[in-house]
Amino acid sequence: MSRILVPVDFSAQSIQAVRFALAYAKNKHDITLLHAISPFPSRNVVRRLGREVVEDYQLDEARDDLKKFLSIIEEAGITYELEIEFGEPHEVIAKHAANDYAAIVMGTHGYGRITGFLLQSVSYPTLHDVKVPVFLIAEETDEKRFPWNKVLIAVDGSDHSMEAAKKAIEMGQHLPNVSYTLLSVVIPPVTYAGVYGVGWDNMNTLEGWGRESLKPCEEMLEAASIPFESMVIVGDPATVIRQTAEEINAGLVVLGHHGQGAVAGTLLGSVTFKTIHRTKTPLLIVKT
Repeated sequence: MSRILVPVDFSAQSIQAVRFALAYAKNKHDITLLHAISPFPSRNVVRRLGREVVEDYQLDEARDDLKKFLSIIEEAGITYELEIEFGEPHEVIAKHAANDYAAIVMGTHGYGRITGFLLQSVSYPTLHDVKVPVFLIAEETDEKRFPWNKVLIAVDGSDHSMEAAKKAIEMGQHLPNVSYTLLSVVIPPVTYAGVYGVGWDNMNTLEGWGRESLKPCEEMLEAASIPFESMVIVGDPATVIRQTAEEINAGLVVLGHHGQGAVAGTLLGSVTFKTIHRTKTPLLIVKT
């Protein structure tokens, strides 16, 4: 039986992440609940009281705060382990993720790229540091739809999106009645939109580009006899992905990720980071 790593702080997002992990892991995976305790911010306090005393207080508080998570897991009857470790959260997560986990499930605040960087978002550096697929779960997600039965796969014709599609299918094999929608979003070559729509005189050309990018994934699904639908939409990728996920009631959005860090992703306009912002649908980020 494989394992799922579930890093938690004490936020509502983490509670939703645990519930998602339990729904997905049932009869298939064990769970490791991981809590990282950040170094105490005051050096003077540590020097005066001693590191061991400070860490004992932090451990006691962490164990007390983790009780609500453990009660949720124990009520679900899923086998689990609890790990508590001192260190920077994203570094602790990356170290544990190297230990043969099938996936990571963690909460996300849905910060924008700049805000997430300034507020030291844990999910952004985790996506950069780890190699295993990462599920990101927001507080607003509807837990009644966990784990998922409808998957929206964002496709751009790259190897990243192909690998993401393969991983999404593999990870959903044990779930009943899962359906797939492939979405290609074509960015218009101009930003001006007049009264009569986008300022581009041949929408058929744009849609043709989108259909071409869908072909590799379509052929893969057809070869595996997996039913699917395809969509081509012209617009901003992150916006279209979020809106389409809500319109079709997707329980999971799948994205391939090129592995750039938060700063590079911000400067280059990463679709992944943009999609995380304000998302309400669980995301599966597959790094290649």
